[in-house]
Amino acid sequence: MIEHVKTGVLLAKGVCPQAPPGMQGYSDQVTGWVKWGVLALIIIAALVSIGSILIGRIFSHPHASRYGAMGLGIVVLAAILYVTILGILGGITGSGC
Repeated sequence: MIEHVKTGVLLAKGVCPQAPPGMQGYSDQVTGWVKWGVLALIIIAALVSIGSILIGRIFSHPHASRYGAMGLGIVVLAAILYVTILGILGGITGSGC
């Protein structure tokens, strides 16, 4: 029984993930749009957070500064997740065998 499981695992390990015929171009296009869209949102959120910190400091508004700092922390976490998720997706889909 254990030998059958080992054989099944080895067979599954050798399978290359591929998009269905004719779908690779669309898949690449949509993935590219999502990557650039998320990257643009991260950059915009970082700029808005930094602006909130600056405006809060200039006009002595502590709530704006606090929200800007929290937003900047969330942007950093989102950027880390962005890079991690791209690595996971690249590991799953691969670049061919």
